[in-house]
Amino acid sequence: MSAPASRSCVLAVLGAGLVAGGLGLTSAAAETPSGPITVDFALQRFPLSESAKPVSEIARAWHKPKKVVVVVGDDVKRAAWLQAGLPGIKIVGVRDNHAAAAELADADGGVFVECNSAAVTAAKTLEWVHTASGGSDKCVSNPRVADSSIIISDSRKVKNARLSEAAMQFVLALAGSLDVALQNMPYGEFHAVIGRRQMQLEDSIMLVVGLGGSGTEVARMAHAMGMHVLGTRGSSTGDKPDFVDYVGLADETPKLAAQADVIVIGAPLTPQTRDLFNAAMFARLKRGTMLVDYTRPEIINSRDLVDALKSGKIGSAGINWADTAPPAKDDPIWHAPNLILTGAHATAAAARLDAAASSGSKILAPGDIAGDDEDNELRWLLVRENIRRFANGEKMFSVFDLARGY
Repeated sequence: MSAPASRSCVLAVLGAGLVAGGLGLTSAAAETPSGPITVDFALQRFPLSESAKPVSEIARAWHKPKKVVVVVGDDVKRAAWLQAGLPGIKIVGVRDNHAAAAELADADGGVFVECNSAAVTAAKTLEWVHTASGGSDKCVSNPRVADSSIIISDSRKVKNARLSEAAMQFVLALAGSLDVALQNMPYGEFHAVIGRRQMQLEDSIMLVVGLGGSGTEVARMAHAMGMHVLGTRGSSTGDKPDFVDYVGLADETPKLAAQADVIVIGAPLTPQTRDLFNAAMFARLKRGTMLVDYTRPEIINSRDLVDALKSGKIGSAGINWADTAPPAKDDPIWHAPNLILTGAHATAAAARLDAAASSGSKILAPGDIAGDDEDNELRWLLVRENIRRFANGEKMFSVFDLARGY
């Protein structure tokens, strides 16, 4: 099925499945090539975590919300679709954050709005913001978030496929020295640039730092390739997946890192993970270790990484620079050997959204940037379910924990 046809099919079944008064989907009518479009189906694709307490207990003075502002971009029908499944709440669809600012003053919730914007800070009735980002550490710069006046939920675990695939793309490219091959091509010779020893991934050891949604997917793919997988989690080892040999707590990271041939960082940025991979950590590692960071660059001390790459302590590295701006043009990281440095798709999208908000040019909503049509509809379905839960004071998905930092 072509992408336009798939999108039409998915939107059609979503509309056909609306039922009055509920979330809105009937599993019998709503079918796609992958399965029924229901919340349960969406949660199989994106296994979100519920908050420990209902929002009625988390919020300082929870009340039944009357208005939720949603940034929908040019998807003008999205607000109507949300409204049909959410009777009793006024859903206001806006094109961008510039338009959202005019609507937030009397809103109770905001979806895909900038959590640290002046408009959010000034919106005294606002109790909840859902962000397009997979992490919310930057939201704490808003004083109303920092003092828990506003609850934040984010888009963690709804980007598993893209993030985990990005991590494994780094691993495969670095293991096969494909970056070196690209350097060779302008010279017209296969050996014009000194290469490095290719790494055999089968039977090697991978450590996944941050065995969350996308981290678990990385572990699953690595195991399927014949790698031995270790992992860490921030607060609890939880249930160990069958494809992971050992799951440790965060404080075991140095010990486990010393055993690894490949280290993949999937952890959120917190005070505990900032600069976690620095000169002291690198000194523990096997010589020639591969290091991949697909979440936040601040988890690695970039100056120490440059030194480790030059010395060969780190054999190769890949960083998805998921930050608000790229490194300065004179930053040594641009010239570090055996490094693949890419800009995050989400960062580029955010930059386009910000630029469009100022210029008034046509933009896409954060949910539309995601690519696959069916997954995009499942993401929106979970957004609508979170709005419903907020409206009813229930436990919500992916609530940001100020104490943990994620």
